Amino acid sequence: MTGTIFLRPAGMALIGLIAILAGAPPALAQVQVGIPGCADDVAVQASRTLVTFESRGRPIRAYLYAPRGEPNGAGLVMLHGGTGFEMNSILFDAHAIQLASRGYWVILPAYFDADTPDQRRRLVNGRAWRQAALDAAVQLAGKPGVSPGRVALWGYSRGAGVALNAASAPGSPIHSAVLVAGGGEVDGTLAGRDLSFLLMHARRDEAVPVRATLELAADLREAGAAVDVQGLDFDGHQYDLPTWCAVMGRTRTFLESRPEPEHAPS
Repeated sequence: MTGTIFLRPAGMALIGLIAILAGAPPALAQVQVGIPGCADDVAVQASRTLVTFESRGRPIRAYLYAPRGEPNGAGLVMLHGGTGFEMNSILFDAHAIQLASRGYWVILPAYFDADTPDQRRRLVNGRAWRQAALDAAVQLAGKPGVSPGRVALWGYSRGAGVALNAASAPGSPIHSAVLVAGGGEVDGTLAGRDLSFLLMHARRDEAVPVRATLELAADLREAGAAVDVQGLDFDGHQYDLPTWCAVMGRTRTFLESRPEPEHAPS
């Protein structure tokens, strides 16, 4: 099923749409769509569409967020954490709408649709999820006003690992990635790829220790990527709203500081 919701400025924001679309409890029904509560929120000028695209022959659900004003040329693939698409689409929805209202095209794919998480099949899972992320990037690269070389990956927790694998894969068209509360390993060299990463971590993260993020940063630099590591003023893995506001603000700063790649994919 595909459906589009047009989101109006904050003063006329619809109530409870996040809860309705994601099947959330009635307690969430008083949330204003597209207004997460950050100090720098802008008036909502975006649409959200529930779409599907194909990855390795399987349908992948996704929310697609389109700017209703002038696109800024950039696209962002947001990759959810281990709690899955249904839960994280509630968490990230208003932030994605804010990004779209600033001119970004954003897609939030249900990459678990590509392969069900299974501890016995981690390598198979990883390959399927990586391809789903890359196929989502292809979807954005074809949208009006998007420069293919400015489509970036963004991932939180498990999604950060998927973003890492997709950005560092041989032949990947990705030039920028934001990894939030992520760790992992780098396989091979990234030299000559014009690849930049922003890594963010909180203090005393019980799921992804700070040392795992710092070790990943060192490995990425050794492999030839440019890396910026930023600490967050928060303790733990499940961030509060001010921390998410900081994450999104730093994400925008990072993406907007990146020049157009010299050899952007066609």
